[in-house]
Amino acid sequence: MASNRAKKLLHKSTVLQAEMLEELQALVKSIERAETLLTELKQDTEEMNAKHQHRRTTREDIAYLEELLKCAKKKLAWEKQMEGVAKRTPEVLAKVSAAMNDATNPPEPPVRVAVLDLLQTVQGAMGRLDAAKAD
Repeated sequence: MASNRAKKLLHKSTVLQAEMLEELQALVKSIERAETLLTELKQDTEEMNAKHQHRRTTREDIAYLEELLKCAKKKLAWEKQMEGVAKRTPEVLAKVSAAMNDATNPPEPPVRVAVLDLLQTVQGAMGRLDAAKAD
């Protein structure tokens, strides 16, 4: 009976580890999407400012303001994306910590390596995102 219970705990632990890896990968993708969106936003803003640098008429002012509104909407989408990342990150890291510190069913070495790689990817992406925000 005890071995059946141990098998169930092992299975549950394996499922939790797989879910943790999936969530960590999703977090990486979300951060990378936010980084891409921020880069596009900066590029669009620079192009818009260069294009409308010498406005002389009201029509040109309106065209500039319409493009500025598009950039503002894109920035709002980026901010929402960042809020989601900020909200999800602690939850995902708590799952990672719980799975990695499981004394009864610790993750296998390949899982540990995958988690380490993903955490390094998160760290690198966050660094690039912070650098992009600072520019």
